[in-house]
Amino acid sequence: MKQQKIAVLGGTFDPIHNGHVRLALAFAERLQLDAVLLMPSFVPPHKVKTDLAPAEDRLAMCRLAAQPYPVLQVSDLEIRRGGASFTADTLAQLQQVYPQAQLYLLMGADMFLTVGTWNRFEQIARTAVLCAAPRDDVTVEQLRAYAAELEERGAVCVIEPVPLYAASSTALRAEPALAESLTPPAVAAYIKEKGLYRRRHGMDPEEQYKQILSGRLGKQRYAHSLAVAEQAQKLAGRLGADPAKARLAGLMHDILKDTPAETLLQMLGDFGILIEPAERETPQLLHAKAGAAFLERILGFDDPDVLNAVRYHTTGRAGMSPLETAVFLADFTSEDRQYPDVDVMRRLVLTDTDEALRYALAYTLRDLADKRRVIHPDTLALYNEVIIRQRQADREREQHGQ
Repeated sequence: MKQQKIAVLGGTFDPIHNGHVRLALAFAERLQLDAVLLMPSFVPPHKVKTDLAPAEDRLAMCRLAAQPYPVLQVSDLEIRRGGASFTADTLAQLQQVYPQAQLYLLMGADMFLTVGTWNRFEQIARTAVLCAAPRDDVTVEQLRAYAAELEERGAVCVIEPVPLYAASSTALRAEPALAESLTPPAVAAYIKEKGLYRRRHGMDPEEQYKQILSGRLGKQRYAHSLAVAEQAQKLAGRLGADPAKARLAGLMHDILKDTPAETLLQMLGDFGILIEPAERETPQLLHAKAGAAFLERILGFDDPDVLNAVRYHTTGRAGMSPLETAVFLADFTSEDRQYPDVDVMRRLVLTDTDEALRYALAYTLRDLADKRRVIHPDTLALYNEVIIRQRQADREREQHGQ
């Protein structure tokens, strides 16, 4: 009896477009697959999206796209399961549904180049053949070189030079009119009928960000974000930073604070962002680095100073910009903060920036040492930089007889 060959093509499918369909059909033909399961995810941990179309709409669009092609089937497995859609869990369930089948996992080039960092990669590699196709900025040679690394870890990989169709779900969400040319006709009609991806006209950008935050954070954390935005804006002028940028960075600094550490690790891995040993030992730090990546790659932030202010708001670092410093100190001194000596800190941020940094860092270092927690090297570097700068200032005052 011939062994069944079942492939999975997962994703948000928000919306599904011609590129997805052509990738699935091309691999179905080349690998002689019995079926390709189009599987919309419930909550994709690598994207942590906040603006997904409802699950039922994404599922319906997949069914419309698959309808003309018998080899394409639609699975609601991840949507029914709910929660974060980890690939290892999905493949394990499919093994139970198709115990005698050979499973294949279809991916675009960007996803394939991060698969080695995914949650429980070794389990994924044991369960399915990993398949990928190049795109304009990723060559077949690059994919095959990475595949060789994965095969040394036990994976079986198939790289096919499948000609891909240039389409982008991001572009479709931004401009729904593109659906007529970039999605199957039935999907385009569905998007138009349901009014999906309509632009929000007349809404202030900050109000849009607040909507995103309120959906991701608890009430207390959301209130803290508003308070840090206010304080960062106040401190920015004194430090020579742009008050508007400081307010934005302060508002968004904790966007992933309430996201589970496992999800943050998955997202950072999928983005190909290295995680330092201190961050693995102290999961409380992950939200800052992941938050900056989320703002850049999902929400489209492109100001490196704002992104760095979010990334380093917890640890600090040597050579912080005025904007980074404003957000770092605002997080310590926002109106909602209540801890011993907070009033001292609030006076210092208005009179002596370096002393405020030293005071905040000394407080942090003592607290971490008392709790026997790892100290991030960036925090130590900032503390040393501040102390050296203060000592230099003391020496200059002595030389001038002050």
